[in-house]
Amino acid sequence: MNVICDIDGVIYRGDRLLPGSDLALQRLRDAGVTVHYATNNSTKSAQTVSERLTRITGVEVTPGAIVTSSQAAIHLLGEAPGLVMVLGSEGIISALADAGIGLTEDPLAAQALLVGLDFELSYDRLTRAADAVRFGARFIATNTDPTYPIADGLLPGGGAMVAAVHVATGVEPEVAGKPHPPMRALLRAKGIGAAWVIGDRVDTDIALAESEPDWTSILVLTGVTGPGETGDADHVVPDLAAAVDLVLAAPDR
Repeated sequence: MNVICDIDGVIYRGDRLLPGSDLALQRLRDAGVTVHYATNNSTKSAQTVSERLTRITGVEVTPGAIVTSSQAAIHLLGEAPGLVMVLGSEGIISALADAGIGLTEDPLAAQALLVGLDFELSYDRLTRAADAVRFGARFIATNTDPTYPIADGLLPGGGAMVAAVHVATGVEPEVAGKPHPPMRALLRAKGIGAAWVIGDRVDTDIALAESEPDWTSILVLTGVTGPGETGDADHVVPDLAAAVDLVLAAPDR
């Protein structure tokens, strides 16, 4: 059995573990369930995400269990994409380095622009990113999440940076992360057949499951979605512990 689990707003918010999430992940491991962690957060590499998950939950997670929207963006770029400009953070830069793709800060030289959550966003960087798109660079968004959950609230998400470039240029981005095909392709490449998809966003996690006929969605209410905004989720539960109860009680387990 496979579980595809979101991270931010499901397992932790910022550096604060959501109550019971560590025990829930351990129960899945003890039951022999394979957990794949799929995140639209492009700020960190798979290695960094796995180390953070292990540190916060106490459950060992390997980099191979992580699929990020940065990795999906690299998949979308394809082979020989040329020089790439980044409006984003370490996770995108690390994924480009792993793929052997060169970086540029020159809008005229950029063949593609990758945009994600950028904690060091400046007017100058936004200007150069918009110029790159105007000069013909492909505009690729790691994700369009409008917000990013932290311990005591919400921060602007990667989608806010993507929207700024879109408004400045009038160009629609190609989107790599959940629920779009590049992220689904990376997950399927891991050999995932039928799966449970656990997440806190209707427009990403639940939509991801809706796009695949053998994936079943479980919406948890510990992140950005409230009780009156549950959309077409197959199941709605309070938290990850309750989601794991459903998974482990499934008759086809």
